[in-house]
Amino acid sequence: MTSSELAFLGLGLLLGAATGAALIVVLGTRSPRREIRVTVTRDALPRRSGTLSQDAFVTSAGEPAPGGPGDRRWFDRGPLGLGRPILQPAAAGPVAQPRPGWDERPLEAPIRQPDRTAVPSVAAVGIAIRPESDPGLAALRPQPAPVAALERILKGEHRAMVEVVDRVAGEDGSRRRAWEVLLDGLVEALADVAVQESVIDFPMGTPFWDAFTVEQCRRVVTSLASMGFHYDGRSGWREHHIPIYRDLAQALADIGVDPRRVRAWPTQADIAGLFVGARPAPEELLAAAGPDYSAPDVAALIADRAAELGNLWLAWEAVRPVLFEERAAEAVTEA
Repeated sequence: MTSSELAFLGLGLLLGAATGAALIVVLGTRSPRREIRVTVTRDALPRRSGTLSQDAFVTSAGEPAPGGPGDRRWFDRGPLGLGRPILQPAAAGPVAQPRPGWDERPLEAPIRQPDRTAVPSVAAVGIAIRPESDPGLAALRPQPAPVAALERILKGEHRAMVEVVDRVAGEDGSRRRAWEVLLDGLVEALADVAVQESVIDFPMGTPFWDAFTVEQCRRVVTSLASMGFHYDGRSGWREHHIPIYRDLAQALADIGVDPRRVRAWPTQADIAGLFVGARPAPEELLAAAGPDYSAPDVAALIADRAAELGNLWLAWEAVRPVLFEERAAEAVTEA
């Protein structure tokens, strides 16, 4: 290759590079493309009807028929102020013009016509209807069961304790205190026996206890007590010795209930509060000492605690009619 050919080749390369650079500059500096932005607001286009009762091609909201009785544009002013013109019927001519000077002095608010028709009403008169008393039907109605005074005391009714002390001790202060001590000892002894025998009233609304009958619940407590988990007689576990899931499942298995069938299974925190709201039910133990409620029968009921109430047994014949007179009257009625 000669020198002239090399020179011609180099000149061609230079011209090609310059031409390509010029094309790039021209293409990169041309005017930008025009853009049109469209913003569509809510209900800018007619919406289709929401229910079958509406016309599918209605493009405006429902309103009273123009000129009909529901069209109030002839009577109401617009919401923009008092100076707006009032629309009149077509027969009245063109739209009325605002009176001069309306923007210089205040105008009184227009009096709007009531949009409801007043309907006179008469005050209702109530008549009390009382059924005539029938002695024959009154005898057939269920009567409340009589409750013995001791049963009311065991349920925590302080008024019953005061009534019994008033009848057996009178106004003598020393005798009243002595009888209160004796009766309190009897109530505490019966409550301890109820706790030992798991005779408990369980709280309503507890998901775990509500899954069983009262008898099943008491059997569960008895089974737990045999494992060393005792109810303290108030609202918790004795000495804070709380069972765990395995112990509770074993107690259910002991009474013949499959633990897997229990849906409202308590957590460990729920197990610790199972006896919140519970109370002993010593009043249910009184039937074991009936129907005579003699001193030996009641003493046998409270077993080891009977020795602490020796003075009560000496005066038992005086206080027994007061404590059980309602039950005695019930027994006579049934006989």
